[in-house]
Amino acid sequence: MALRGLGEGMPARPPAAQDPSSPARSDGPTEIAPGVFVGGWKDAASFEGTRFCVLEELPEGLPPATHLPVYDEATGRANRRNLDRLASEIGEARRRGEPVLVFCGHGVRRSPLAAAWYLHRAEQLTLDEAYDRIRRARPKVETTRGWLGDPSSLDGP
Repeated sequence: MALRGLGEGMPARPPAAQDPSSPARSDGPTEIAPGVFVGGWKDAASFEGTRFCVLEELPEGLPPATHLPVYDEATGRANRRNLDRLASEIGEARRRGEPVLVFCGHGVRRSPLAAAWYLHRAEQLTLDEAYDRIRRARPKVETTRGWLGDPSSLDGP
């Protein structure tokens, strides 16, 4: 499958990156598109590139990261404005040739949701297709599509 909108030919791999065509592994950041990684806060500590934290609060003691919470615990829903902003900022970082890590606590719910939204926006994948790709590379992912609300409105632009 050809990847669209990711700036082919850009350097994309920080040390210890996983090739998306290799067998899945459960530790460390997982590459879900060229130069785009999903992981947990422990991965952020050693990642060389642009970091996006999607937790409610930015953990202390980590290198700098852009903080864009994607889940509102009070409403039990995803913050679609932050998901759109994150997708845009990931695209900008990739166009500059920077590898990107989207991280949450363990890389299981919030960061995969954010990465799926990025794939949905950047590659025009349905959210199911995006989650399938992420899950192939990172099997421990839990789908949080319900956080987005009405499923009939999700696959449009």
